[in-house]
Amino acid sequence: MKRRPKEFFSLTAVLIIAAMLLSACGQSKPPQTVTIPLASNPTTGYSWQVSQSKELFTVESSYSSDETEALSVGAGGTETFVLTPKEPGTCEVTFSYVRPWEETEEPDEQGVYTFKVSRSLQVEMLSAVGYSSDFPIGTPSPEIK
Repeated sequence: MKRRPKEFFSLTAVLIIAAMLLSACGQSKPPQTVTIPLASNPTTGYSWQVSQSKELFTVESSYSSDETEALSVGAGGTETFVLTPKEPGTCEVTFSYVRPWEETEEPDEQGVYTFKVSRSLQVEMLSAVGYSSDFPIGTPSPEIK
């Protein structure tokens, strides 16, 4: 049985390239997260409601009260939202400050962010609009990391 050097080297080259591609796949970046802090005071009955034009993100939130010298009833704080992308695409994420039981046409405060998520789940903010001029912290800039 004769060995064919060209076929052997061709097969070896294919195996090396396949191994390199497989090892590169394992080195992809982890999904980025988007963190948005919003002024909030749940003692007033208001809360932030989040909606997405396309369900691209998993949304988690936490609340921390503002530090005050004495414990103050009715003191406000910050509700922090963390958005983790699940799939690629573009969507608007809307934050509305409302009393959920009230039937109002317009929320007291609202901000709309447009995000683009790449195939590798990296996030880019395309725009941020909304929030009135008297909103305590202006239009919050999301932190993308």
